[in-house]
Amino acid sequence: MSAKRPKLYLVFFILAVLGTVVPAAFLLGSAYYSEHRQAAQDARNVSGVLEARLEATLRRIESNLGELVADLPRQALHPKAFSRYGEAMQRQLAMRASHFPEIVGLRIIDAEGNVLYASDVTRPRVNVADRSYFQALRREPQTRLFFSEVAVGRISGRTQLVVAMPIRRADGSFAGVAMAPLEMRYFQQLFDAIDLGPRGVITFRRSDDGRLVLRRPERPGTVNQTLSNNPMHLRVEAGEREGVISYRAALDQMERVYAFKRIGDFPFYVAVGIAAKDFLAPWYLTLGITSGVELIFLAGLGLLLWRLDRAERRRAAASQALASSERRFQQLLDSAGEGICGLDRQGRLTFANPAARRLLGYGEELPRGDFLQQVHADDAGAALRTCLEEDRSVHSDDALFARADGSRFPVQYDLYPLAQEAGVAQGAVLLFADIAERKRHADQIEYLAHHDALTGLPNRLLAEDRFNQALAAASRRGEQVALLFLDLDGFKTINDSLGHEVGDKVLRAVADRLRSHLRESDTVSRFGGDEFLVIMPGLQQVEVIYPVIGKLLACLEQPLALEHYQLSTSVSIGVAVFPHDGRDFTTLMQKADTAMYHAKDAGRNTYRLFDEAMNLHAQETLRLRNNFQRGLDGDEFVLHLQPQVDLASGQVVGAEALVRWQDGSRLIAPAHFIPVAESSGFIVPLGQWVLRESCRLAARWQRELGREVTIAVNISAIQFKRGDLERTVAEALAESGLPPHLLELELTESTLLNQTESVLSTLRTLRDQGVRLSIDDFGTGYSSLAYLKRLAVNKLKIDQSFVRNLDGDAEDAAIVRAIIEMAHRLNLRTVAEGVETVEVLQSLRRFACDEAQGYYFARPLPVDEFERFLASWPGLLPGRMAY
Repeated sequence: MSAKRPKLYLVFFILAVLGTVVPAAFLLGSAYYSEHRQAAQDARNVSGVLEARLEATLRRIESNLGELVADLPRQALHPKAFSRYGEAMQRQLAMRASHFPEIVGLRIIDAEGNVLYASDVTRPRVNVADRSYFQALRREPQTRLFFSEVAVGRISGRTQLVVAMPIRRADGSFAGVAMAPLEMRYFQQLFDAIDLGPRGVITFRRSDDGRLVLRRPERPGTVNQTLSNNPMHLRVEAGEREGVISYRAALDQMERVYAFKRIGDFPFYVAVGIAAKDFLAPWYLTLGITSGVELIFLAGLGLLLWRLDRAERRRAAASQALASSERRFQQLLDSAGEGICGLDRQGRLTFANPAARRLLGYGEELPRGDFLQQVHADDAGAALRTCLEEDRSVHSDDALFARADGSRFPVQYDLYPLAQEAGVAQGAVLLFADIAERKRHADQIEYLAHHDALTGLPNRLLAEDRFNQALAAASRRGEQVALLFLDLDGFKTINDSLGHEVGDKVLRAVADRLRSHLRESDTVSRFGGDEFLVIMPGLQQVEVIYPVIGKLLACLEQPLALEHYQLSTSVSIGVAVFPHDGRDFTTLMQKADTAMYHAKDAGRNTYRLFDEAMNLHAQETLRLRNNFQRGLDGDEFVLHLQPQVDLASGQVVGAEALVRWQDGSRLIAPAHFIPVAESSGFIVPLGQWVLRESCRLAARWQRELGREVTIAVNISAIQFKRGDLERTVAEALAESGLPPHLLELELTESTLLNQTESVLSTLRTLRDQGVRLSIDDFGTGYSSLAYLKRLAVNKLKIDQSFVRNLDGDAEDAAIVRAIIEMAHRLNLRTVAEGVETVEVLQSLRRFACDEAQGYYFARPLPVDEFERFLASWPGLLPGRMAY
């Protein structure tokens, strides 16, 4: 017997090693790979969210640049075209750039590298011919889109990545560049908002050469640096669009799990790295404790067996050491952070470590009965029981366990059969961990993907989904759904004057007010910038939204108390209704947007419901705007002339030049196209053409007919702001040879209201050169004697609203008489507009009016008809009918 004892001791020692080391190693190995899998999944989720955000940003910028290049008049790229296009281009660029918080602004660059137009600078004076994107697009103008290296912008002075698109002429040659600098600070803030642990890293790199665009945390001197033999970049270069990889970074020698993903079809990819030291920290702690306890246990057991082998007298000491080792093994179980439970084949609980008791809410006394039935809150209990009976292991990443008090919590668990006896497992060990915190992070990422980060409102993606649900319900029930498109009035002024921080507070306050004045079934969404969308489902008739809109307008009129400021704002609302105005989200959005702009035009702080007339008006306005340059280039604009007759001599002494648009067979009146010309900036080149053509005609009449006829040309207020009026007048007089005193410029009272020093200086210069000045439609605006004195005008044109009923309206007669008497006392001549009857003509003569024009003499005539009229006019004859 004594000879067999050493072998028994050796067998016992081996079994003890297997019984402790193998389960401990198995548990630790499972926990290790579980932590790795979870870190990889977290990195993959974050990289997916960032890729979607970055891809959407780049896609919107590419689309916006494409539209900008397509709409850009190529004449605007001429070095001298700024005076003609500058204001319109800057307004258009600023409007486009306002929808993109990710960019510094929009720029238009000519073929020589000069920045002609910028959304944030009135007159940029910067040359970028040495920039890589400009040189690359000039060499290869057929390139669709080019991304530069990260550099400091010469206009903004901030770090940026330029997205550039070539502007090509009709023959495909290089004409310039349209570009949008991406604000690196915007994306740095986006990356900083993501918690990856103290050693986590996010990188944004180019996929073609591995150059670094952005890194969180920042490392000085690494931006624009390429990668050398980087295993992740090698996989990207090999064509992989996304993946997971673990390696030690060369930059900081830190081992991380990385998830990378290509950003759409753009030459970039985003990589998210979670440091092994962060996600394995609990595991390393458990490993240290387990290893220490295991080593102590094995050392004690070996010592015990060695002593038993050496002497029977030490058997008692060996038994004590064994008991000590069992306590240490229990400490191993007690120190584990995961719940560990032993089960018999009937599913009854045989043991549970403290972590399991804590997670399940049990005390020292373990529950009796079927443990699986007590803790399983879903139908997974049947699967666990089957695996237990069939001696199979099972794994679940997401299940629910019930605590002793009945509450539920999410878990990740593994079930492994225990060592078999006679070919039958004696039960199983159940390992589980609480994943509530992990699920909370996943839910947060899901929330950020569907909500506006500033206001917490649903974003466009979620709003469109809710609209489609409301549309489906309305179609089934025969109801209507209203879309309200809201745009804050004057929000840009708040942003520009008080800063974006105050602007953000205003947006959050507006969002809160909108939520508080709508039904729970309604959806309020922020679309970006200062635009909001309200979806109102379940409407039996559209009239029920009117009180709601009234409440919204009223609540947003109330001042906003924001710390040190009390701000007032208002909102313009456009409304489109399903199914009357459209049957899909995009169509209704466009129509609500159109209605909103009509509300803006109506004075703001109001609302408009979409109707087809708006659509037709918008289409006609767009058609006129698109055809304007063609009309100028194709000589489609013509002059009509209305004579002005001296009431003392009866002679034609002047003519007013009135422009018409001969669009094919249709003659378009100025009331239709002049507003479009003023809003688009085409009024400047059109006014220049009218001025040159008028001077040419008047000079020809003087030269060929021997008649000195003063030509009167209307001047728009926009021509003062955008055009070089002094130069234009000087060139027109020089080209035609017309004496300056035969040119009369008609100014509106709205122009004179803005008496800036530049306007006054221009008018004084023109007056000193001999050009005559008159005030058009006198008496209808904010008439002021001050500007009559300051500007020293030559003539007042009495508006036809006072003249037309002069013989039958005593008040009109008194007004006209007063204007004439005042003008004569100021040594000004007067012209009466709208003379249509002999009675009115005779009254004007009695009042000593100097000149008159109107249908009584002639309608506005084409040039050839006016010249025949001029040649055949015998003098002023009472009773003479219109020509």
